[in-house]
Amino acid sequence: MNIAIYSAIFLAALVGLSLIGQLIRRKNGDTPLPSSPKAEEPVSIASPESEAAADDDDDECCGEHEVCEKGKIKRALRTDIEYFDDEELDVYRGTASDEYSDDAVEEFREVLYTMDPKEIDDWLKSLELREVALPDALKDEVFMLLETGSGLR
Repeated sequence: MNIAIYSAIFLAALVGLSLIGQLIRRKNGDTPLPSSPKAEEPVSIASPESEAAADDDDDECCGEHEVCEKGKIKRALRTDIEYFDDEELDVYRGTASDEYSDDAVEEFREVLYTMDPKEIDDWLKSLELREVALPDALKDEVFMLLETGSGLR
């Protein structure tokens, strides 16, 4: 019985010392924290001309981020309107997100579920540029699709 207690105390002390040693090494910069995000390089916002030149040079994602930052920046800077076989939604330009009828919500839902899930971010940007608000009734569905990664690049 005493051996079991001493063994448990010894193992607990060993684990504790090991953890303390790892924390000291990490504090000194010897080992990065696995759960902490890396310090990212600053992102520069480029003009559309330099962005187009960058597109020609490198269309590949760097792979350092869970979600490609380059794609997010390009979408944020984009001002050209891209349609997703949803021209009929332009009739809702200027309509508040809480003023859609059930039939209108179904029109948006049909477009949402017939598009490639990877295009959802681009579709939302297109709606924004066209001043067409996403119906409140669909926002939870869209966020769910984005959170599950279906709509992320």
